[in-house]
Amino acid sequence: MTTVEKASEGLWRRLNFFGVLAGILTLLLPFSGAWWHLTLGTDGGIFSILASPFEFKFLIFNKQISTAEAVQLSPLLWWLCLAFKLCYAYFGAALLAGSLLSLSEKHAESAETLVRFSSLKLLWLVVAFVVVLFIATFLVNSATQLMGGALIDFSMPSYIVGTGKFAMSSGNFRIFAPINEGFTSTFVVAIIASALGIASRIYQKRISSV
Repeated sequence: MTTVEKASEGLWRRLNFFGVLAGILTLLLPFSGAWWHLTLGTDGGIFSILASPFEFKFLIFNKQISTAEAVQLSPLLWWLCLAFKLCYAYFGAALLAGSLLSLSEKHAESAETLVRFSSLKLLWLVVAFVVVLFIATFLVNSATQLMGGALIDFSMPSYIVGTGKFAMSSGNFRIFAPINEGFTSTFVVAIIASALGIASRIYQKRISSV
């Protein structure tokens, strides 16, 4: 192997591939759709919720509430989702930049700082999102059990994935609809990106030590 080939090989070993992939995925995630869904009814549902840290959408008979209506309904939630989008787009850009800057010995310190700063941000967001879902599901189920109404029987899946039920009766009149909850493929991408973020942090330490 020639000196040039050895230098080229050494250069590519300095590139944080994990960080490049994690950075790109983190940049795309805020604009890739919901992480979790709840649907009341079948065939698209009577009512649906699509949720992620970056968006919170309501659908009634498959018709989505418009952006203007969403802002009027909950302006704080809308602005909070927008802030998360901008923040995580920034974190993704920072991780991507740091992973590419690791190629340069001149910017090695800046590269390590950027990777260390941004690599675990998505992991904490994924964990927080799951914890919030668990808490919300627990509170809703607890509230319906305390109400214990004879007219309405309502239960959500205990583990944020699965099937529950909604039933309402009055005399001979009875309505029943299943409740379905689950994660989307975008959430799987978020987990993969989080794992790549952890790997990028570990690999960056290896690059710095060399």
